[in-house]
Amino acid sequence: MAGGILATVALLAVANTASQAQDIEAKYSRDAMQQALETRERYDVHGLRFGISTSTLRPGTEAILDDIATALKNFPEWGLRIVGHTDSSGNAETNQQLSIARAEAIKAALVERGIAADRLQAGGVGQTMPVASNDGGAGRALNRRVELVRTTDSAEARKLLKAMTDYLAGQKAMSFSYDSNLQVITNSDQKLGLASSGTVVLNRPDKVHTSRSGGFVDSEALFDGKTLTLLGKNVNKYTQVEIPGTVDNLIDELKDKYGLPLPAADLLMTTAYDELMTGVYDSKDLGSGVVNGTECDSLAFRKDDVDFQIWVAHGAEPYPCRLVITSSKVRGGPEYSVQISNWKSGDAAASDDFGFNNTSKAEKIDVNDLKHSLGDLPENFMVGDKK
Repeated sequence: MAGGILATVALLAVANTASQAQDIEAKYSRDAMQQALETRERYDVHGLRFGISTSTLRPGTEAILDDIATALKNFPEWGLRIVGHTDSSGNAETNQQLSIARAEAIKAALVERGIAADRLQAGGVGQTMPVASNDGGAGRALNRRVELVRTTDSAEARKLLKAMTDYLAGQKAMSFSYDSNLQVITNSDQKLGLASSGTVVLNRPDKVHTSRSGGFVDSEALFDGKTLTLLGKNVNKYTQVEIPGTVDNLIDELKDKYGLPLPAADLLMTTAYDELMTGVYDSKDLGSGVVNGTECDSLAFRKDDVDFQIWVAHGAEPYPCRLVITSSKVRGGPEYSVQISNWKSGDAAASDDFGFNNTSKAEKIDVNDLKHSLGDLPENFMVGDKK
């Protein structure tokens, strides 16, 4: 009996998913698509079909392509990002490339219909963002879709961000304090914030001293151009790693080799603009805002995996006042924010010799034994799945 009930429930679930897929296609209309792009800025299309494992559009898709082109002609200020999605059949890397190729095919079809190529962007995420289970055919059909995302490309937002990053890169000396907040999402969808504060003193090209203290971390990092010292003040232990070179090189080494990013690292690099703008498909100038009493330009940018918003001080010193990064691929959309205060540059920047003086007689240990004491998360926190 129980087995029969379970089988019936499973069949109903499959039938419901299949019905959902059919309903989505049945409810499609040009007006519905256009309204969704106007209000929610995105729309999933399920009627654009391709040959199996190919990027060749099948006959019968012409009407939908005509509708998309018409919507873009009705709203000439719109840009459109075309994102391909696949199910999980086959190889993940192959699916990634296939999703990009399919988006490119749709872009080409829209250009043929008179839409300027510079209004269109093509991308693909393969099988990484399913909207249904891939265990059955109906779910896989829902996952094989094309996502349309209305975009804004604000030249002014890019210009203001470039001015900020050029200003930062040109500073030989700078110092600031910061308050940060890292959100975590529990299994019950509760958002918890882990707050910390710290300081940064930087002398280009090759010296930096950072500190950070919070509920689960109390640490310092000192770099003199040759040796990086990491001190866990809460455990009174330290480690040293030889990383000769610039601060840019240090940031890359820490992130890629040790998984220990410096506070506000993206803003400290001389290549900050390229680092921030890689993958950006949407940019907005939101006008003025005020952070810590300082009037700022508020700028917002979107990538496939994160959104970020940055507030840039008005005036001759366009330094960052606040940065908020929101994950769009992690359930609950957690945020990481950094708010900057006490900004100083040039001769006014805080002085430092960037050398390590072991005044607390801390014990020297291997870097891998200290890493767990330097992060924002306590040891009992476990990283969960993406969306």
